Amino acid sequence: MEINFSVWLVIQHITTLCVAKRILGVFPHFGYSHFKVYYPLLHALAERGHNVTVITYIHSPNSPEFYEEWLLKGEQVKETVSLGDTWPARSWDILFKEYLSLHREGQSSCKKLYESGFVQRALDQHLIQPYDLVITEYFNTDCHLALPYLMNLPIVGFSSCLLMPWYYERLLMPDTPSYIQSEFIGYPEPLKWYQRTENFLQAKIFRLLYRFYTNQCDNLLIKSYFEWLYPDVNSIAKRQTLIVFGNQHYSLMGIRPSTQQFIEVGGIHINESSINDRELPKDIKAFLENTDKDVLFISWGSMIKFSTMPNTIVENIVTALLQLDVKVIWKWENDKIPLTSEKFLFVKWAPQLQLLCHPKIKYFWGHGGLLGITEALYCGKPMLITPIYGDHFVNSYAVKNREIGYVLDWFKISFDWYGLYEAFENLRRSGYEHRAKELSEMFRHRENKPIDTAVWWVEHLLKYKNTSETLRSYAVELNWFVFNSLDAIMVIIVLIVIIKKLVGIEGNTFMDFLNAGLIFIVSFCAFFAAIVRRE
Repeated sequence: MEINFSVWLVIQHITTLCVAKRILGVFPHFGYSHFKVYYPLLHALAERGHNVTVITYIHSPNSPEFYEEWLLKGEQVKETVSLGDTWPARSWDILFKEYLSLHREGQSSCKKLYESGFVQRALDQHLIQPYDLVITEYFNTDCHLALPYLMNLPIVGFSSCLLMPWYYERLLMPDTPSYIQSEFIGYPEPLKWYQRTENFLQAKIFRLLYRFYTNQCDNLLIKSYFEWLYPDVNSIAKRQTLIVFGNQHYSLMGIRPSTQQFIEVGGIHINESSINDRELPKDIKAFLENTDKDVLFISWGSMIKFSTMPNTIVENIVTALLQLDVKVIWKWENDKIPLTSEKFLFVKWAPQLQLLCHPKIKYFWGHGGLLGITEALYCGKPMLITPIYGDHFVNSYAVKNREIGYVLDWFKISFDWYGLYEAFENLRRSGYEHRAKELSEMFRHRENKPIDTAVWWVEHLLKYKNTSETLRSYAVELNWFVFNSLDAIMVIIVLIVIIKKLVGIEGNTFMDFLNAGLIFIVSFCAFFAAIVRRE
């Protein structure tokens, strides 16, 4: 019996709607580059028939049918940053400035979220047509976790960068600062003693600051809008977070201890079809077709304005590039370009992924943004990286430590042009190109594409209601004293001291020692049995 194809499509559509779920996405941060990581998952879920409602600053054109966006207002969407607003160095003073800047941004975006009326609107919608799951950003605040708390819904967290140091304990992930570098700093491996010490101190200090300062501000802010609510966002996160997606991959960031709750989806924003399906802009296409030389692509991402550099530094860069036997495509935001030359093509915008994967583009000079580095890794291009702020440093040294690129300090290009010339010549000579292609193959060769992995996990959580029991360990609610077995260690130490005292008494024989050991064993067993009975 034959079935008309259109009828079959209708049947499939109805079947999809029957199992479709309602998903609420909450993304109060106004950074455009952050949302570029989250949107592919939200888009894919909507395409699969799930009803996806998203609270965000970022409008997404050409969204699928079941994607609904509630657009926040009141904060300027961060698409670009002037170099004058950044701190291209690492010091304790700058680290604290960056933390406080993140804190203020988080609190500001939270106020705009609650003032928008969308929180109440979502709660009202939930009463009529309940949501099944909340997907939200884990970055610089947790104030928005009041929504899943009031709805009693599971949380899927999403980090657009390397996981922030204050989120490890929520997932029972060890941060192990002896070799795992924090999101705030970056060093060549292996870490030296003073680097391990600094890594340890800043990771623990910022975790405590976030817990007892930022989270308390989150709690007070929620209470100012819901006077009857006494929230603790940290407890909400521990109880209701089932998984967290991280925009990272071991091929770049190295091996890190993890749990089943943390899923690596590095490269989720990469759309392979855009590489070949889209035509290059005419000026870029002509420039590439009319050269037989290697081409260097310079782009400091969607955030950094290269054209805001001081003139002296721009002159140093131009002088160095003129000495190199390459042609240059340079993302430059101004109409006033540094020079006119057949060697250079200045563009205000470029299709970065498509360009990086072009066979004539041989090298990439970026600022350490994770999206640009991930795309260059995907395309197998060696990199020259100049970190500017935030996570740029840990990303840059990940490139260096994987031997697929070279870190060029900002201050080296500030003084003279030779530092850039030397760095680029080193990049060309040192076998980085071969290593970059090798690592690119490893990065691409996965069991599933990152987007498929993320979609599978979300639908898995939606299908099985008992995942809160199987994915979440009760250990997240243990206090630090019990979690680290300090109660057991203290008892053992006390008993050892008692035994030592007994053995040390003059005149004690070997049998006295055995009796003391027996006393120790019996005492410990009695203590353990008492604890078990009490619990």
